[in-house]
Amino acid sequence: MDEPDLSPYESLAKQLAWGVVDRYISNGVLNIEGMTDEEVVSAVLFDFLNEKDPQDSADERESKSSDGEIYMVTDHSDDLLRKATEAIGSEEYWFAILFYATWVEHWINNILISLSRRANVPEGLAVALVRSCGFNLKMKDVWTSLGAAPIEKDVMRTITEIMELRNGFVHYKWQARISSEEELQGQRVKEVAFEGQKLITVLQEIESKVLFLGRRKSLRAEIGLSD
Repeated sequence: MDEPDLSPYESLAKQLAWGVVDRYISNGVLNIEGMTDEEVVSAVLFDFLNEKDPQDSADERESKSSDGEIYMVTDHSDDLLRKATEAIGSEEYWFAILFYATWVEHWINNILISLSRRANVPEGLAVALVRSCGFNLKMKDVWTSLGAAPIEKDVMRTITEIMELRNGFVHYKWQARISSEEELQGQRVKEVAFEGQKLITVLQEIESKVLFLGRRKSLRAEIGLSD
């Protein structure tokens, strides 16, 4: 009898392990300063497998286990980046910008929620803050108020242009233009779409610095994952 192919399960196990490590570090449950990557992964997984969630109160723990269900959060970030890459490959640059802009919104919201938890901001207040604040406010005032260093101006300019083009596309804010202006607009949209590709790498590096002390890539490699 042939041995079963366990590779899909191994890949899933690595993804689940990273999800736990990501949550512990992002939310400030574990301070990784001074620890090796191996020590971080071992400490997180040991705690996760042997202890109840340190962020849950006794009442929350009881309610979570009472129905026997496991609750999961779906992260569409990778799907958005894949769709953006496909759109660029098909020369559908407006759609690439749409996907990149949506990814950026997910990115900023996730980081602000993590920083809020680290700052012991009540969960409901943190979620309300993210939902109610405009994008520019979140990227500047809210971002720095939670202890993150200001984002560089050239990065903010790229983000702003992507968001403005996305808004024009989604809300159908077209303006009549002569053909030469239309060609220039189309060329700029193409350029911004390719700038979006580079922007994602920059924002991922910022996330690594803000939440993982610059070690996100090496921590994922410790688990057997690559970016």
